[in-house]
Amino acid sequence: MALLLAPFVAAPRADAAEEAARAPKAASKSQARQREREYDGGVVRTSRCMAACHDRGSGREACLQTCAKRAERVSHPPATATLEQLSACLDDCYSDTTLRRTDRETCKLTCEQIATLAGPKSRQSRE
Repeated sequence: MALLLAPFVAAPRADAAEEAARAPKAASKSQARQREREYDGGVVRTSRCMAACHDRGSGREACLQTCAKRAERVSHPPATATLEQLSACLDDCYSDTTLRRTDRETCKLTCEQIATLAGPKSRQSRE
């Protein structure tokens, strides 16, 4: 009978060891996600911020400027021209009244991808 209890007693220790081994990986995964978000120049975050500005009415321009300022804070910010292009693209998505909701989401995604492909601001233009 003692032999049957031994595996059950050891099991929690093995689970704890496995969890401890996974903990650093979880931290590194979240750090990797943060790096990925910053590597795209914060384009996705900025795009979502700008998209939210379209419902603001008269405060829309101030909202868009705030989004652009937030984009400058990431480690690889997009160029000003890229942000302007992203804003214009999102305007087109919202001004086209023939788009259904799913089509509008696809349009916004396309805008994000185009802005991401433009890449971050060049090092020389930051200085």
